Amino acid sequence: MAGSGDQGSGKPARKRAAKRDLLFAEAARELNAMGAGGMAINDVADRVGLSRNALYYYVADRADLVFGAYQRACEATTDDLASAADASQDPRERLARFVDLQLAFERAPQAVLSDVDFLPPAQRGVIAELQARNVAILRGWLEAGAASGVLRPCNSLIAAQALLGMIAWSRLSPDWLGYRDGPAARRRIGQAIVDTMLNGFATGPRAAPLCTLDIEALTSRAFNLFDRQQTNEIKIAQLIAAASRLFNQRGIAGASLDDIGAEVGATKGAIYHYFDDKADLVARCYRRAFELYDLIIDTAVAQGRDGLDKALITLHLNVQAQAGPTSPLMPQPGRRALADADRAAFDRAGQKLHMTTNRSLRQGIADGSVRPCDTVFVGQVAAGIFLWLPKWLPADYPLTPRQIAEEVCDVVAYGLAVR
Repeated sequence: MAGSGDQGSGKPARKRAAKRDLLFAEAARELNAMGAGGMAINDVADRVGLSRNALYYYVADRADLVFGAYQRACEATTDDLASAADASQDPRERLARFVDLQLAFERAPQAVLSDVDFLPPAQRGVIAELQARNVAILRGWLEAGAASGVLRPCNSLIAAQALLGMIAWSRLSPDWLGYRDGPAARRRIGQAIVDTMLNGFATGPRAAPLCTLDIEALTSRAFNLFDRQQTNEIKIAQLIAAASRLFNQRGIAGASLDDIGAEVGATKGAIYHYFDDKADLVARCYRRAFELYDLIIDTAVAQGRDGLDKALITLHLNVQAQAGPTSPLMPQPGRRALADADRAAFDRAGQKLHMTTNRSLRQGIADGSVRPCDTVFVGQVAAGIFLWLPKWLPADYPLTPRQIAEEVCDVVAYGLAVR
């Protein structure tokens, strides 16, 4: 009878656990599309067959749902790292296995940690600890591989975060770039990530530094302090730049207008003097971002000596921008909340940038500077490296933006595997 009672109580528990898993998976899907601020918690509940009252049996509120989705993503990453470690002692094979597991199409959606600052401090701390543990495991693989002579020595923190950034962007890019997310695309993305991390795309060495251009010099402009119109433009530009930095670091839902105003010593009322609301500010940040992305890639195309040079200049300047004060707003969850006209304009701009990068890599293959590779997805996943930078780079990091860019470009150009 005792055994029968255990089975009877165990079955509802298993059903509740399965329903909870389904709830967090659907929350992850919604978070990646809309972000924490745009996620409609009741819509998520409806899609998994929960009433409003039943939903609060599983989570206390929206933040608790976001926390659960982020915690599941971190724990899934830990499990994938453990499975990859069990499969092989070779760090190259471990990295490949880890990427395969992370991008397996048949698994439940995994939330990208875009809006961690939306969470209360205690939950935020838990996610930070889980993520730090996963980064430490990856760094251990890279450092052990370098010690054994299998991998090239590298800055293990930058390389580990580069890998995580490429994986994160692969989960967000279908929405921004308009391609169909399916098994075939996932396989190509996974292969592009592993190929980039291990082999790079340069056919041979280049003189250091890999890029001599400076993003601050490229974007600076003179102004007349006594021109009232220019003074207003500068105030608006400062607010947009501050908002972009905070949105990149904290997520759009995690940075308030008060936070943004405090960055430049302005009140919320001053912000409303220049912007209709937060949505208007976000759209203006994206407009600035795509103007900067255009400037970077136009500069690379104009000044690059060959296809490899153009690709590396593009990457180098984008890393400098995200590691420094320029920090253009990165494509992140919440695209669908934009006005139709803005969304269409940003989609066209993103496609143009993607096609130009693809063209540079194809030119490099033709001129012999780039190894044969999947140019469509290699260029795409590399963008994930600089788009992820604001999520992990501490304010007191000892390297300058140019030094960080050199480290990133060294990995992407030559790969980590000893040739």
